[in-house]
Amino acid sequence: MNNAQKILSSVLGTEQFQEKPIGIQGILQTKDYNEFIILSDTGNELHRFTGAKLANKCLAGDHVNWTNVKCQLELRDEHPLIVGTLELTNKSKYGLTSRGGSIYLFTPYNKSYPHFIVGCSERDVSKNRIGLIKFDDWASSSTFPRGNLQQVLGASGDFEAERQALIWQSSPWKYPKYPYVPVSKENILRQKLNGYTFNIDPVGCKDVDDVLTFEELDGGKWKVTITISDVATYVEDGGLVDTYASLIGQTLYDIGGTVLRPMLPKEYSEEACSLIPGKESYGISLQFIWDGKEITNKEWFESVLKTDKSYSYEEFQESASPYKNPLQEIASYLAKEDVKCSHKWIEQCMLFYNKEAGKRLKQSGMGILRKHSAPNFERLERYRTHIPELEKLAFSSAEYCLAEETETKHYGLDSDMYAHASSPIRRYADLVNQRALKLLLRGSSIRYIVPLAMYDMNYRAKLNKNFGRDMDFLNAIATGQTTFKGIVIDKTTVEDQQVKIKIYVPLWKRTISAKYKCAKENMVLSRDEKREIDVTEFREVEIKCAFNVNSRNWKERIIINIG
Repeated sequence: MNNAQKILSSVLGTEQFQEKPIGIQGILQTKDYNEFIILSDTGNELHRFTGAKLANKCLAGDHVNWTNVKCQLELRDEHPLIVGTLELTNKSKYGLTSRGGSIYLFTPYNKSYPHFIVGCSERDVSKNRIGLIKFDDWASSSTFPRGNLQQVLGASGDFEAERQALIWQSSPWKYPKYPYVPVSKENILRQKLNGYTFNIDPVGCKDVDDVLTFEELDGGKWKVTITISDVATYVEDGGLVDTYASLIGQTLYDIGGTVLRPMLPKEYSEEACSLIPGKESYGISLQFIWDGKEITNKEWFESVLKTDKSYSYEEFQESASPYKNPLQEIASYLAKEDVKCSHKWIEQCMLFYNKEAGKRLKQSGMGILRKHSAPNFERLERYRTHIPELEKLAFSSAEYCLAEETETKHYGLDSDMYAHASSPIRRYADLVNQRALKLLLRGSSIRYIVPLAMYDMNYRAKLNKNFGRDMDFLNAIATGQTTFKGIVIDKTTVEDQQVKIKIYVPLWKRTISAKYKCAKENMVLSRDEKREIDVTEFREVEIKCAFNVNSRNWKERIIINIG
């Protein structure tokens, strides 16, 4: 039983864990409620099986025991609110509630959940509704689990209801109403930073987790310090706030940068842990000497500091700050090219901090790294030749891995030891790594054990990334535009003479796919099979989009027709 389950069990009243060492014990995971894997607490695969019946009414995240016949529930996970579609237009009903309301089928957006049955008193059944439900139970006599309706967000297809649904799908956990009082429980000697300390962030940023300190030395040299907020000082490992932070995974932002779901309560993210001017703050600092040509004398330590000034990127870019030129020089040195944009200056500093943190973690075999496999070189070359902006599509996504693993190379950053460590206010992986770094800086003999399976951490990062993609789709549909220009970038023959065509839509900066019947090489039949369509790779095509509000996810909701 991991820390998250222990805390949630005591705080939220989940069932008590009972050990029954019969077979393979672990955590059930699935992406479609058909193909299942059982993982250990650290994310190692223990068993794999196919078929919802064998899951035996267990859900993703539940602790189970595999008995070579089927799953047995050991501990029901504390499931968050589940967003999905109330199938009110479906003529099939599933009984009545105790208050006389009808019970309807409920289809979660998240395919890892099965269909539910949910009571609803809504009288207008001409449209399906988007709702939030809470898991209730799964009776042995019932085909479907039962959910309790918590909130109706609106009608399927309504823009704001769909937007709220995407937020809940991407980040389904919220902190309970609770008086949060962050307190540092550490009493250690910290090194005080000298020099001028400032942060550069978007306009209105309140969750400041990184600052720079410049101290001018003799001979045109600078002592430069990159400091990241010491969030681990305030967030107790395994405590309530830490548990929810691990479940949320990372802060969710809208397209404009507004916080939609903070990983930490604002008492932490915008106050105690934020490196805003005017208060004493704690940090984990990486200091070095810049002589105008290279970086030397790198040193890590725990620090205490006061931020002197906050800049927006635009303000700093246009300022006459004496620190602008050395910062640009450092960023250009790190990037190995002339970097002129203030966004890139900060980006290069954070990459440097993360790479140096990754070295320390890799050498110790503690913490979490980011690995990124090599691209499909044949595809990369084709993209570079025809449409350079598509180069990134030749790469797979980066993912988290344990520092103790053998293969940890991040191909995109050309680093064998890259870690997320510069945003502990916003990402849980960074907070985990900060705890490991603090042990290393103190010379502790204690080994830090990563408390969250890599499967969960990667899954939550993917949900966060998908939010931006899905909002692009929603915004595109909301304009009323139905015809777009696309570029054929790939074709794959699948079953029954079908060809899966992948199309890049420049306006969305996204790829979509559709299946068509093959006519001959580079040609497919239209939907009505009355004409042939040229789908030669890198040919520009016109696509027409329709919108099916009742499909589970946005890739399925947008119905594509090639003109």
